[in-house]
Amino acid sequence: MVNSMTGFGRASATVGGRFHVTVTAKSVNHRYLEVSVRLPEFLWELESHVRAIASEAMSRGKIDISVRAQRVKDPEWTVRVDQQIARALVPKLNEVVSEFGLHRMTAGDLLRVPDFIQVEANDAELEDVEKEQFAAVVRAALDSLRAMRAKEGESLRDDMATRIRAMRERREALLGRRDGLVAELLDLYRTRVQEIAAQAGLEIPADRLAVETVMMVEKGDVAEELSRMLSHFDQFDAALAGKEPSGKRLDFLCQEILREINTLGSKSKSSELRNAVVELKAEIERIREQVQNVE
Repeated sequence: MVNSMTGFGRASATVGGRFHVTVTAKSVNHRYLEVSVRLPEFLWELESHVRAIASEAMSRGKIDISVRAQRVKDPEWTVRVDQQIARALVPKLNEVVSEFGLHRMTAGDLLRVPDFIQVEANDAELEDVEKEQFAAVVRAALDSLRAMRAKEGESLRDDMATRIRAMRERREALLGRRDGLVAELLDLYRTRVQEIAAQAGLEIPADRLAVETVMMVEKGDVAEELSRMLSHFDQFDAALAGKEPSGKRLDFLCQEILREINTLGSKSKSSELRNAVVELKAEIERIREQVQNVE
């Protein structure tokens, strides 16, 4: 399964007939799952629940969830006055006023004292059924985000599958030319050994020359790399078609494919093989860029 790690989702609903809640969720690529949540103060207690919902819905990506809540109707308010503050503060203030001839203290002066008066809505806390309704809005926003990630993931999957097919074709072309490449290596190494021997004034027996040349050709043969590359291509296609998040698996396979390509490059003695290495490396680098955004 291929899901992008980039997306956006939104959902709105009325909770308990008292609040209109809007949840937005957006995500970008990230190596692991990282969830940040912004909530109105009266919903802070639900932050851990929101994080848990996001963790169930996503496996990778940086997820930002923002919640806005507006009251559908005005609530009843409770006003609390701290009598202890008044009893302790008023006599002291009167002493200061009397001693220094200041203006007379009023109730407005007390209102500026921190914590002297507290105003709270009677319906500030959500009931259990409202918490479930709120959670449903969060899930709906994340479902919308997942849908966008899945849609973008389809484009990523199709692009990567196309590039893997192109790499398969290039590999098949190299495999079809393997005998010719081996023959070219054989001639190249035989000539090189003879030239070195001639410069050193040595004469190498034909059978010894054949053995040494074959050993050098075996080291330069690309059959093993092409075989392992095919296995990696098959595993890559299987990961694209699987049902589990595949980002980490695809990233690992990209590294393995690149390793085989680099080994081909170290063995390349012909312009044909060098050109193939350049093309293969360009394709796998493009795929690696795409994989960085796969969940």
